[in-house]
Amino acid sequence: MPANIAYRQVVRDDLPAIGAVFLAAFPDSVAHYVGHSIPPDVMADALAICLDAEPAAFFIARVDDHIAGYIFAPAHTSRLVKTFLWRGYIARMVWGWLSGRYQLGWRPVWISLKNWLHFLRDADNAQLGSDARIFSVAVDPAFQGKGLGNQLMRLGLDYLREQRAEMVRLEVRPDNGPARHLYEKTGFVPRGCTHDSQGEWLIMLKKMRNGHGA
Repeated sequence: MPANIAYRQVVRDDLPAIGAVFLAAFPDSVAHYVGHSIPPDVMADALAICLDAEPAAFFIARVDDHIAGYIFAPAHTSRLVKTFLWRGYIARMVWGWLSGRYQLGWRPVWISLKNWLHFLRDADNAQLGSDARIFSVAVDPAFQGKGLGNQLMRLGLDYLREQRAEMVRLEVRPDNGPARHLYEKTGFVPRGCTHDSQGEWLIMLKKMRNGHGA
């Protein structure tokens, strides 16, 4: 029986399941930060920043009753910083760490802080910067091969067209061949590199012609 696939914008109750998708799709990043598995609720708290910053930019793919993938494609990435600083997330996440709910030691906190500072500094790059981004996109490995990534990218780019974005940026690990192929197919081209604590990122840009793009 064919799977029932549907797409919609994210609501708050989706966040734990989206966190689970991230953990399944990016095990190397999880291992780099914490060295062990973490509860999806930890990711849900981080994803809540994205939802509060620009809810219309956040989409999921559902396969039958399962959240199988997501994309966050903000037209205003700078709102993430303001949301984190001014909507109580600092206190909430510090308490989650100190209370033991996050089950995290010092290492992930230190790495996260360094990478966050890198993100802020990198955002000021005039030649490679763009407030419109494909900030995060993932499909659970159990549901890959169904075209979900293609459709999620289409939804994200359609949203950014509606927001009159002129340039869209994303980052991808250079050795992630399937993701690079998807991004190149949707019009992104390599323009430079950046780094974080885990290694190199390839910066890719897509010019949206007159705010409408191809």
